[in-house]
Amino acid sequence: MTQSVYTPEQQKVNQTTPVSMNKKKEGSFLWKGILIGAVVGGMAALIDKNTRKNVQTRSAKIKDQTSSLYRTVREDPSVIMETVKHTMDTTSKALNDLSREVRDVIQKVDEVRQHSVETYSSMKEVGGELKDVSGKVRDAGKELTDIHDHEDNKY
Repeated sequence: MTQSVYTPEQQKVNQTTPVSMNKKKEGSFLWKGILIGAVVGGMAALIDKNTRKNVQTRSAKIKDQTSSLYRTVREDPSVIMETVKHTMDTTSKALNDLSREVRDVIQKVDEVRQHSVETYSSMKEVGGELKDVSGKVRDAGKELTDIHDHEDNKY
């Protein structure tokens, strides 16, 4: 009779627990269910004549585009590289332009905010000066009425 030479820790690693097996089974059932549901859903959708025609048309277009791309890559792979390079350059330029425009807009917003703060401060000063002037006008008016009242009392 042979004895096990595994340590208790190694024996735990080699044993799969019922919980981990259940999780594996649940995971496989989940993916099987998703796959079966997709197949059944696709078949049900193909019952409609318009859907079938649409799928056929799109499949033919995809096949033609894929074949064309394959032929282009096989004949002259540099065309694809040039196209990708051109697309990257165009995208990079567009992003740089957008970045510059965003910076300009932010700068203008800051200028407007600064002018608004200055305008508010100026309006506040003007309001204070108007209060001072109105107080002086009121005082002058009182003096005039007081002078006028004194003159009326003299006679």
